[in-house]
Amino acid sequence: MSYGGYQQYGGNPYGQTGESGYGGANPYGQTSHGTGQGSGYGASNPYGQDVEQGYGSSPPPLTQRDSNYSQPSDYDAPMGGPTEPLPSAAPLPNQGPREMPNREFLARVEGCQQRIRELSSNISSISAMHQRMLSETDSTSSSQQLEHLASQTSILNTQIRDEIKKLETDAARSGGNTVKDSQVRNLKKSFQTQLEEYQREEATYRQRYQEQIKRQYKIVNPDATEQELNQAAAADWGNEGVFQTALKTNRSGHATSVLGAVRARHNDIQQIERTLEELSKLFIQLNEAVVLQDVPIQQTEEATQRVHDDTTQGNKQLTEGVKSATRARKLKWWCLFIVVLIIAIIALALGLYFGLRNRNSGGTAAA
Repeated sequence: MSYGGYQQYGGNPYGQTGESGYGGANPYGQTSHGTGQGSGYGASNPYGQDVEQGYGSSPPPLTQRDSNYSQPSDYDAPMGGPTEPLPSAAPLPNQGPREMPNREFLARVEGCQQRIRELSSNISSISAMHQRMLSETDSTSSSQQLEHLASQTSILNTQIRDEIKKLETDAARSGGNTVKDSQVRNLKKSFQTQLEEYQREEATYRQRYQEQIKRQYKIVNPDATEQELNQAAAADWGNEGVFQTALKTNRSGHATSVLGAVRARHNDIQQIERTLEELSKLFIQLNEAVVLQDVPIQQTEEATQRVHDDTTQGNKQLTEGVKSATRARKLKWWCLFIVVLIIAIIALALGLYFGLRNRNSGGTAAA
């Protein structure tokens, strides 16, 4: 059923439910605009993945770029053209993950900051589109633009999250590198600020949608109380029973048209609720991803420290051994010198003894 006829009452700001908008596919579940598949606000969402999925296993394939916490992410710039990924040398066999030099680390930080600036710009654009769509009588064009921008924003959020987690893991692996630690903290704080702004924008949009639902329901039931209006705003208008019950008091074509628009807007509100939930999950993933990897990182650091301690101790023992060998060689030379000296003294004493004896013997014989 098309809700194009309800545009005069505010209509579904996302246009036809069979084509796009909150009744169609969800941009948070799509990989990228232009893949040959439809995009919109109704399909599966990458933020809906369980956190327990882990960051060492691959999520369902994305045509934009496969991305998870255990693999490097090659990013395509979502809005401003391609961005060349930074080269990353693979670790040698039998070695752990390579620790990034500070220069490469800072270059990746700059790339991540650029993406966060793009996210901020996207959120401002989404806010402007929300404002325009609430007031437009024909929002088809704006709806398509919003679908594309929301899809790109979803991909951008995933890219930023993955890159921050990679940088945070490298900073933890570096152990006490204050430059890396401070850069990661600043990135996380900046990204969380933008996510909070996105949440506020979606929550404001939801509130304004509900206000429009109340106004349109009031047209059908002028005598409705405030409590009934609140119930109408919170009702599941996707349920045919709720829709038919609301029509009992007024079955005119005008009432049917108005309630059809209300029904379409309620689908939008449900999607906004899902989006807010997905952003909350993104916060959890951002804050807990490295916690899940702390144990292996700690074990690696302990093993590295043990190797360092063993090497240091081995060097000390080797130094002591060299000193001991040098002392032993010196001692042998001193022993040899003493033995030679003793032999010389004995030989001298014997020579003097026998020489004096022979002289005395010769003198006695002459007398």
